[in-house]
Amino acid sequence: MPRYKKQLKKNSPWRSVPTWLRVVIVVASVLIVIAIATAIVKKIAARTVPVYGGVIKDEFLSRSALIKKVTAQESTLVSYDAELTTLQQLQNENTALKAELGRDAGQKGVLADVMTLPNRSFYDTMLIDAGSAEGIKVGQVVYAFNSVALGTISSVDAHDATVSLYSAPGRQTSGNAVGSDVAVTLIGRGSGEYEVQLPRDVPFTTGSMIAAQSITPASLAEIERIITDPRDPFQRLLAKVPVNLQALKWVIVR
Repeated sequence: MPRYKKQLKKNSPWRSVPTWLRVVIVVASVLIVIAIATAIVKKIAARTVPVYGGVIKDEFLSRSALIKKVTAQESTLVSYDAELTTLQQLQNENTALKAELGRDAGQKGVLADVMTLPNRSFYDTMLIDAGSAEGIKVGQVVYAFNSVALGTISSVDAHDATVSLYSAPGRQTSGNAVGSDVAVTLIGRGSGEYEVQLPRDVPFTTGSMIAAQSITPASLAEIERIITDPRDPFQRLLAKVPVNLQALKWVIVR
């Protein structure tokens, strides 16, 4: 039996291959395995976000490449700062012009805490802790962060008031598309969502904002989806309030 096993080992096909060729095959196999493993690791790293931000593939970049990337990001931040400065100047000029023409929109308003969020009340309403004693009146507009119009005061008590959101199902609100000044009518769908129907040839893009028709600059909604059908001459724009209504802690009424 030992002699038989020795004979099988001696007649193995691998034994018949020259030594130099066996070395080449082993080295090539190892290199192929390393290449496949490296490709898999890079693919996973490109999609993985580490705790400190960025992506893991940045750690494979050279020092000079990282410096170039940081410099490019710093340049982008500088350009954003310049745009914000210009925007602030234009806003100041706008306010000064309105004041000179007797249309001063610089009202401070009344700050109020949100007592009941829309997801815990009926018909897309909110309850705030300011009422007639604090100067709140029916019809006043309610803002989030002083720049997003949410709705209007529908009823007032001594120290609380109810806000009816523009996004209440079926409620129609007039607005303008920022950048094109196209007049639109927002139809509430509930939970801070809107729908707009317009002719298909009117250009719109996702991410565009719709502002309130008022001398006070305020946003109403952001376009999130555009639905078109070649058989339908109209397009449907699905928009949403650009703030998280379920995380609101306070609003401004004016």
